[in-house]
Amino acid sequence: MTDHTIRSESREIQTLYRPQVEQLGMELHHRSGRLEGQVDGDICQGRFQANPAGPHCLVIWHDITFLREMNFNEYAMTDHACLTLDESPAANPAPYGLQPCTKQEGNMVSLIQQAGSVTNRIPAGSRSRTRSICILPDYFMELENQWPGQVKGLFDAFRQPWPSDIALAALTAMSKLSPGRPGQTEFLIKAHIDLLMAMLAQVSSAPEQSHELSLDRDLVQQVKAHIKSHLGGDLSIDQIAQSLYVGRTRLCLAFRRQTGTSLARYIREQRMDQARHLLSSTGEDIAWIGRQVGYIRPSSFSATFTRETGVTPIAWRKQSKRIEQARCN
Repeated sequence: MTDHTIRSESREIQTLYRPQVEQLGMELHHRSGRLEGQVDGDICQGRFQANPAGPHCLVIWHDITFLREMNFNEYAMTDHACLTLDESPAANPAPYGLQPCTKQEGNMVSLIQQAGSVTNRIPAGSRSRTRSICILPDYFMELENQWPGQVKGLFDAFRQPWPSDIALAALTAMSKLSPGRPGQTEFLIKAHIDLLMAMLAQVSSAPEQSHELSLDRDLVQQVKAHIKSHLGGDLSIDQIAQSLYVGRTRLCLAFRRQTGTSLARYIREQRMDQARHLLSSTGEDIAWIGRQVGYIRPSSFSATFTRETGVTPIAWRKQSKRIEQARCN
């Protein structure tokens, strides 16, 4: 990955490390396709490295000694899967920043890091030395799009214990992801991750596939019913997930698996279908119709309608009336 590509990385990737290193007063530098930083200050001392592995994966390594007690804040824009190998001194408290996790092999754990903020109090003198593979939901969605039905349950597998052979393979792969290791290119790092995911997919997708398909169908039916009854309200993906008591990632994956389209696309289509119906069956003004399908600003509604249908709302109404008159004659 070039320096230009790293600088244009997604905000979701950036939040996995930038807020943390800024709190430590660490300045990062791009070097040979990776990010490196070092700090030697009043708050802490240590090193940091981040290696990208495609647009949705990041390998992070750090070795930080905290010289003063501090409240350390972490933030993530979205839920993401994480595999962490803790190499900190045994006397340390539990690794900071980890939400409920599953022990896999040795000091390696897997977890789903939840979106939002987490604050941890770090005692003075603590040393944190970890390496982590962080994988965003889009990675799993791309796999599902490319191999429909063959990678089901892969994201949720990070909440479960893995078979010993897979856990050992993961531990071996993690041990190879060392800072400054010669030949550690983005291609090779991503190959390690892809191979690990392939092994994990074999055991995570088969046993409960039929049960999960049934759960997916039920969830999608609930989603469609919710959308139909809330076309004029807040239909953000986060809001739908909250209303149905389901995670955002599970919601999006299940909907795409069952329908072949994204949830956001489906919402737009349903809103535009309703807008066309109201334009042809009522004489209400454009602003009113826009509000009925969730658009507060008439300009936003008109722009979306035109983009989706190829004509403006007014033109659609006129066209609809001409067709109706022709039928009556």
